[in-house]
Amino acid sequence: MFYRFASGLLAPLALAGCLADTVYYAEGVSVGTRDNQIAICDSDAHADFPVQEVIRYREPEYVPETTTCTPDGTCTVTEAYFEPPVPYTVDINETARTRAFQGCMGAAGFDRIDLPFCERGTPVLQSTVMPQLTGGSSLLRRGPGGPLVVNP
Repeated sequence: MFYRFASGLLAPLALAGCLADTVYYAEGVSVGTRDNQIAICDSDAHADFPVQEVIRYREPEYVPETTTCTPDGTCTVTEAYFEPPVPYTVDINETARTRAFQGCMGAAGFDRIDLPFCERGTPVLQSTVMPQLTGGSSLLRRGPGGPLVVNP
């Protein structure tokens, strides 16, 4: 889903042994309102920049000549050759669609924030309204709706 994006803060947190995620956040806004805005922005971004896949090809790869010899001195030469180009698919609208989505969410008052996940067993107060951020704010894993911003 589009509310999770990699960022520069994720790598240091992951290296520190602390998994993190990026979520859209607006203090005092309900999670339902945020999720509805995500759906609206996702729909608008897809309408403006639909998936448009094109086939591209990787460069042919040169494989040099090789000589393989057995212990009895019999050698086999494999002539040089080119591996054929390998096709792959690219969605040429993906970057524009992502930027449109991010702009839509920003215009609606949501910021993208990086927070670590709560350690298992941490007591937290769950709410359907996004709390004020503190130094201890973290994400609580939940079902398919994505993580909740919580304060221990």
